[in-house]
Amino acid sequence: MNIMRNHIPGFLVVLLLIAMVPRTGVAQTDLENALSQLTSENGKGYLQPAADLFGANMHSGYFHSAAIPRMGFSIEFAIIGMGAPVGDDQKSFMMKTPAGFNPATFKNATVFGGKGTTVTDATIPSLSYRGPDGVFNVSLFPLAVPQLTVGSVLGTQLTVRYIPIPKAGEAIPEGKTYAVGVRHSISQWLAMLPLDVSASFFYNSMKAGDLLDFKGTQFGVEASKNFSVLVVYGGIAMENSTLKSSYTYTDPVSSTDYPVSIELDGENVFRATVGVGLNLGIFKIFADGNFGSVVQFSGGIAFGN
Repeated sequence: MNIMRNHIPGFLVVLLLIAMVPRTGVAQTDLENALSQLTSENGKGYLQPAADLFGANMHSGYFHSAAIPRMGFSIEFAIIGMGAPVGDDQKSFMMKTPAGFNPATFKNATVFGGKGTTVTDATIPSLSYRGPDGVFNVSLFPLAVPQLTVGSVLGTQLTVRYIPIPKAGEAIPEGKTYAVGVRHSISQWLAMLPLDVSASFFYNSMKAGDLLDFKGTQFGVEASKNFSVLVVYGGIAMENSTLKSSYTYTDPVSSTDYPVSIELDGENVFRATVGVGLNLGIFKIFADGNFGSVVQFSGGIAFGN
């Protein structure tokens, strides 16, 4: 019934590349327009892939070595890129039609899908219903953030991420994302270990207007081994993430507005990380794969000591 504007090509929240995009007016974004056509149950199906993949991305790229000196000042600035593949099963969901419509359900695009589906009532051929379009019709869900790490006090480092999010074209409202966490050297207490080992805790958050509110935590253990300039690293982590969305649903029959609030848990609760990097003095480059319920990749460059 409602036809949304064409989605933008790709997911343009590669934050460092759009940080200087000027703010625009207060008109509804594509995502707000799409959600306004969805009941609470349909909204959950539409947004669940975003909760899964965004959570996996946000918990990535925190480390590329487990070596942390016990004392001494160190600082490192990194640009971290993340990407989670979007599967075909994450581009569509079974959406419910309004009460009395036949069929009662049909396959429609999620937030990562293409055009919405139009279905015709089986008993009243002149009556049709159209689901909302996807907003980001992509095969890879990317993200990029700056990251600052400082230390070290008793083998402990502090890591911080922060960046404002301008409106991605007309796709999502402006907002901000940040993360903060600590990593502590375990190997400093166990001199006999043949590699470096650390433990970590991170908290991250993203808010886009009043529409999206994401929060997540991660506990992990990391290990690494240096072979001259080559660094091999990996780790395991337990994590959780929650995406909340509040919007106004407009009933297509009565044109009545209803407030909707939904809460979605990200699929990933465990990950194993395997990565490799080059340590070229003050310059470092690294890449890794993360394997859990969601497969995800990250990498980046870093400058510092």
